[in-house]
Amino acid sequence: MKKVLSAILAAGMVFGLAACSGSQTAETEKQEETVRDWERQGYFTDENANLLTVLPSMYDEYPGWYVGLFLNDDAYGWVVQQEGNSLHGNIVPEYDEGEFVVTVTEEGEDGLLLTLENGETYHFTKTEMPEATIIATVNIEGFGAINYVEGTETPEFDPEHPYQSAQINLAEPATYTFLATADMEGWKFVKWTLNGEDYSTDELITVELTENADFIAVFESEN
Repeated sequence: MKKVLSAILAAGMVFGLAACSGSQTAETEKQEETVRDWERQGYFTDENANLLTVLPSMYDEYPGWYVGLFLNDDAYGWVVQQEGNSLHGNIVPEYDEGEFVVTVTEEGEDGLLLTLENGETYHFTKTEMPEATIIATVNIEGFGAINYVEGTETPEFDPEHPYQSAQINLAEPATYTFLATADMEGWKFVKWTLNGEDYSTDELITVELTENADFIAVFESEN
């Protein structure tokens, strides 16, 4: 009888230890799954000189995190939300067609892991961008699109991802070429303005950026 009681007590102890161990494991997993506020931000590059930008959104109407990506000569950038301990969403602006869904997670002490929907992954490490002393903004008024390149060559439009705005940050003066085009039937390009003043009626302009500047491509309805 004593042997039977001893066996029952031993089994009870084992069950208790297992339950305790299971509880500790569950608690550990719970701690590991704790969601933290996203803090890793700035500029990141990978071994192929691709650039990933993660910054708090500057748009009041679009709260979240701005994720900008220059990947294999293609550019994307839009505001996404934090999901768990990652940033996830479509970084094609909502006024453009198409999707480019990414997931950004922390990696190492200060790096980021970028995962695409097709499973491709890119490893980025923190980098310091030169401090911008010249900031040029390019926007539109009406229905149209703009594009730009550094230098004097004529920019080429991407019909799938036209630009309606851009910001150029420079550490030193540089030459840029801007091109404007109407992207909706019934609209026409009228002029460029610079800092609120009429600048040019040519769609294609080449400018020397030596100080802060605000360019606007103005489009009007033909009707």
